[in-house]
Amino acid sequence: MNRSRITVVGSANVDLTFRTSRLPLPGETLAGQSLHQGMGGKGANQAVVAARLGADVSFIAKVGDDGFGQQALDAYTADGIDVSFVQREPDCPTGTAAIMVDDDAENCIIVVAGANAKLTADDVQSARAAIEQSDAVLCQLETPVEAAIKAFRIARAAGVRTVLTPAPAKLVTDELLSLCDVCVPNRTEIAEMVGQPVRSDADASSAAESLRKRGVKQVALTLGGDGVLVLDDSGIQHVASHKVDAVDTTGAGDSFTGALAVSLSEGLSLVEAARKASIVAAISVTRMGTQTSFPTQKEIQQWFVN
Repeated sequence: MNRSRITVVGSANVDLTFRTSRLPLPGETLAGQSLHQGMGGKGANQAVVAARLGADVSFIAKVGDDGFGQQALDAYTADGIDVSFVQREPDCPTGTAAIMVDDDAENCIIVVAGANAKLTADDVQSARAAIEQSDAVLCQLETPVEAAIKAFRIARAAGVRTVLTPAPAKLVTDELLSLCDVCVPNRTEIAEMVGQPVRSDADASSAAESLRKRGVKQVALTLGGDGVLVLDDSGIQHVASHKVDAVDTTGAGDSFTGALAVSLSEGLSLVEAARKASIVAAISVTRMGTQTSFPTQKEIQQWFVN
């Protein structure tokens, strides 16, 4: 089977993960249990998991001219990602996320965009050939929405599948949704996009249908431990989650989306792709860290053996 070709447009961060017994209250100081430094950013996360699952991946992004930027480039290269379109922004820090994770695997995150805020539509235009030759293009919104719109315009004109993680959801535009083949929101994100809470199965189905009315072709709504609601031309189906002992849920949604895009590019249906992607996400939450938690194709195969 030919390797799928994936282009990711998005954010590149360094993640500083603080492990603590519980999340602090406002004004409170807690003693942490450990500190883990790794690479993150929704764009980079999706690029890394796609590469580990066997895809040929190009990444369009910006990092700073600091030490974190070089570490990021080295890490992406080690995973086999094409970094030809990852630029170093002068006099600018690499995007940084401070992540707190408690003993229940819940997290809260503060992100400083840094160089991510400098990614432009012109930067995406310079990578037009890579986008046009891809099986799928993935975007998120931790970089300017203009870059995502440009990527999706190029992809749509070339008949390339577009996959959107609508985070932060407040930045989603009608044009972006009209150019979106597969939208992968979580419960919070889809609630903000449709302007209504999503508490029940009926709420989730209604919200997904609302996205279809705004131009999205397919929806894979991730619901954490409640699995994934999948909506396409055949209707709505539910994909169950895998029960595991979670230690860190950071990056689970990105691992799901990256894996979903690879599986779709390999010819799986949306439901089949969601099932495989759910396994990838389940494995990721059993490990600390973000990109360090993402499994390889060999580990996915071992999951089925066990």
